This record gives sequence, structure tokens and C-alpha cells, in this order.
Amino acid sequence: MTDPMLDIQNLKVVFGTGRLRVEAVKDVSFQVEAGAAYGLVGESGSGKSTVLRAICGLAPVSGGRVFVDGRDVPTPRDKAFYRTVQMVFQDPYASLHPRHTVDRTLSEPLAIHREKDAETRILQALREVGLGPSFRFRYPHQLSGGQRQRIAIARALILRPKVLLLDEPTSALDASVQAEILNLLDDLRRKMGLTYILVSHDLAVVAHLCERLLVMRHGEAVEETTAAALRSGQASNEYTQSLIDASRGYSREAVQPPPAIAV
Repeated sequence: MTDPMLDIQNLKVVFGTGRLRVEAVKDVSFQVEAGAAYGLVGESGSGKSTVLRAICGLAPVSGGRVFVDGRDVPTPRDKAFYRTVQMVFQDPYASLHPRHTVDRTLSEPLAIHREKDAETRILQALREVGLGPSFRFRYPHQLSGGQRQRIAIARALILRPKVLLLDEPTSALDASVQAEILNLLDDLRRKMGLTYILVSHDLAVVAHLCERLLVMRHGEAVEETTAAALRSGQASNEYTQSLIDASRGYSREAVQPPPAIAV
């Protein structure tokens, strides 16, 4: 059996000390095969985004191990790690430098890793995310939210990584644009053979993009399940079932007042 692309073993993340000590992630383990899309779901504060940040070195790993492509990743993360793993953040308004053109944003990782032929690579990256060369010298404020997130995806892909960590990549976008970005991510994964970890509180988003998912609560793994089980509305765990029920949203019956009782 080949090694998984991502192997997370008993991951722990602790912030603070003493009375301020918070265990944000408690002994979380999962594996993701190469070319697969894996979801982390749970309500706010469940630790799902902290898992992503710990994998890419933005949160302290207090225990456990992270393997990427069979390699035990070092702390701090090295250049080789960032060639393999890249992250797309939730808010494209915050993740792009407001005074950098698209050209500068995309050329920066190439310069850091001393890649050649930057111009060709930048134009190719724009094409891959459905934007033409006319976007190259625009600033973030000249782009829509969906276009900004496409640039953020292009920046993540320009080094040709194997793994993308996606932290709520569509939650800051209008509903009409969310589907476009999800379909783009799905197409890119299939064309490039990418491996995804997607964090979302939206079960529909996870079911659209991922085959398997891990449900988290209070920093702990509750259960691992499949997108098919999610779509069928069935879960073996009570908490997961409550998430599924909540995701079905508003119903008129749920808010109808009870019938008056005659006295």
C-alpha cells in the first residue's frame, strides 16, 4: 500500500499556559490519499481551521506528527514544504496585499523559490483560474470578491504544489459566486491531481467537493464519515446528525406557534 499524501497522527495544539491554557486540538488523526479531497467540518471553535494552520506551520504543534508525501515535516517549515503544500485563506480581501498588483502577488513566490520564466508562469496561472492577461496589472480593489479568490488560488498553485489547504474558501463570497469557485477548485483538482483538505462549516460545500470528512467538536474528532452519508442525511453520531439537521435550515413548521389551548 502506498503512503497517504497527508498523514496526521495524534495532532495536538495548545495555546497559552496556566489558567489561560486552551487545548484547541486534541489528539486528532486522519489520512488523505493522493488526489483526494477531504473535509473538516464542525461549528465555530471546533478546531478545524487550527488543524490547517498547524499543518502549514501557522499554529504551534504541541504534540503528534505531520507527514506529507511520506516525509515528517520539520518545524519551522522549510522551503521544500511550501513547494508541496499551499494554503488558500477564507477572506480574499485580507489575504491579498492591497498595494500589490496581481503581477507582483503572483511573481513573489516564484522569486522566493528562484523559479525562472516568471512571465509565462504568471499568464498560465491566470488562465488556469479563468482570468485573462488583462487582470495582470490590476490591484485588489479593482477586482470582485470572486476574482480576488481566483487570484489567491492562482498564487497557491503557481509553485505547482501537491496539496492545497482550503480554509472556508467560499464563505466570504456571495452565494452566486460560491458555486463558481467550488467548481473551479473541483476542476483544478482533477486536472492537476491535487490533494485537498477543505475546512467548512457548510455541509453542502463539503459534500460537493469532498469524498470523506472528519466531524470535529471542541477540538476533538467526533467521527469520520462520507459525503454520500452526509447527502443521505444519515449519521451514526448524534452530534453529526444535529449538524445535518441544522444545515437543512429554515422551515415554516419549525417556527409556527403551537395551537392555542382552549381554557
